[in-house]
Amino acid sequence: MATPMTTTQIVAQLKKWGVNFKEEPDWETRNRNHVKAWGPVHGFMWHHTGSDSSTANQLSLLKKGYATLPGPLCNFGIATTGVCHLVGWGRANHAGLGDDDVLNALIAEDVKFPVDNEANTDGNSRMYGAEFMYSGSHHMTEAQFITGILLSCAIIDFHGWNENSIIGHGQWQPGKWDPGYKSGTMMDMEAVQKDIATRYAKGPKYVAPPPVADANKPEAKPKVYKDVWNTDSMRKPGTHPSTTNTYWEPESILRYAAEQAAEANRKADLIMKHLGLS
Repeated sequence: MATPMTTTQIVAQLKKWGVNFKEEPDWETRNRNHVKAWGPVHGFMWHHTGSDSSTANQLSLLKKGYATLPGPLCNFGIATTGVCHLVGWGRANHAGLGDDDVLNALIAEDVKFPVDNEANTDGNSRMYGAEFMYSGSHHMTEAQFITGILLSCAIIDFHGWNENSIIGHGQWQPGKWDPGYKSGTMMDMEAVQKDIATRYAKGPKYVAPPPVADANKPEAKPKVYKDVWNTDSMRKPGTHPSTTNTYWEPESILRYAAEQAAEANRKADLIMKHLGLS
């Protein structure tokens, strides 16, 4: 149980945890507080928008909502680029009615939530909400996921919560399955919680090491092989033109070596003839 952060406090937390964010116009005062007070808050809910349309279109919808469900529809809108847009601050129409048993588990930070089989408790007043801008019928982008992890860390850090204060909409409201990774199927939110705990333990100043190049990938090969890659006639089953191959074929390297040897022999013959030695 906690008092919601102020606009100044959430911005400070986003900066502290290195979240890539953008403040949308009037976000500080865009809310549904006139309907019912926001808080105390007990957790942070992940959603998907259910759409793969443009960021601009989705932001407009998240701010304005529908005729039957007025905006804002979340506090945070996370674009496919990983940018966290601050949409509104206060009560938002995101969680809807959910299960009181789940809310009690959220408050207690239980490791597992009970099955959400009731819709008897208002969640909009009790949780922060983020909408990941994608359909849910496929995986969200890596950039979105990383931002979601960092945003979760920023929130639990401020309130002294742990990863069990993070919940998916599909764990709260019967019939919902967001955030999804394929149609009708929610992500493994327990795995997400573990990822949040792992990142949180490293602290806000942690900087991830640069990715290690895969020596088998063409971009990691010395430039001298580029021409061979681009003209490679070796194709893996089911591939199209050779430039779509994911990995080098051994035959490519052998052919390159043979071509280089042949070229060296040709030059050697020319030199020998020039010197009168052949």
